[in-house]
Amino acid sequence: MVTETYKSTVAINGSWGVFRNESSRWLGRRGLIHIVFWLLLIDGWLYYTVVTQNMPFGGLGFESLVGMLAIFPILAAIVLTEAMVTGEYHSGIAAWTVSKPVPRSGYVIGKLAALWAALSTIAIFIPGLFAYWWLPKVQPYRFVIPEAPPLGRFIATLLLVSLAVAFFVALTGFLGTLIRRRGVVALIALLVWVVMRVPLLVPWDDWYRFTPSGLIGAEPNQWLPVVQYVYGDPLIATSAVMWTIVATTAFIAAAALIYQRLEL
Repeated sequence: MVTETYKSTVAINGSWGVFRNESSRWLGRRGLIHIVFWLLLIDGWLYYTVVTQNMPFGGLGFESLVGMLAIFPILAAIVLTEAMVTGEYHSGIAAWTVSKPVPRSGYVIGKLAALWAALSTIAIFIPGLFAYWWLPKVQPYRFVIPEAPPLGRFIATLLLVSLAVAFFVALTGFLGTLIRRRGVVALIALLVWVVMRVPLLVPWDDWYRFTPSGLIGAEPNQWLPVVQYVYGDPLIATSAVMWTIVATTAFIAAAALIYQRLEL
């Protein structure tokens, strides 16, 4: 009993150490560079499309902001996750890390959790809240001033986008432990993202209710469900939230289980 308790304590401490060390990498120069990059990408492009006359359909507001947040951070999550899981496996970093008192499952879980937390903060919440402050203050083309949604609903929308990012971090991490070929892993994850963005590609009409497609997917020329939600409409597929959490947890658990059996 004492031995099992000791092993559990070592496992928890090791997992927390991986999460803490990976998170600390985002608090220094690397994190600052990413913050500047995401502010320029999200808020810079949003300002360009909203304020200038280069968009022929006039002023765009929070629908453009949420749409960008539902695209770019997810793509970054796929690329960074496959580089972290598969890349560190081939480079030997993973083998060196788990040679310390760090369980293999804790290594995978800590890495994926830290990347999700960093991306959510740097690529979603910071650019999103900054745009929430300045967007209603500008004078867009055709003089249509975007009206800011209630702050609570806006933060809830950012959390929904963050949940979609968590799904793709978990999915890519699982694929990385299963296939261990960076290009193939990224390609499969990108194909899943494309299918979920356009639910019409699948003949089963209600499938989006059980996937992140209920949050980030829409028919062509239609608003995303998270965009409709930020403007006050009810979420079309509330079950998508629960099933996305279930799928994310399952992918992370499967990745941890597979990693236990890998030869590092």
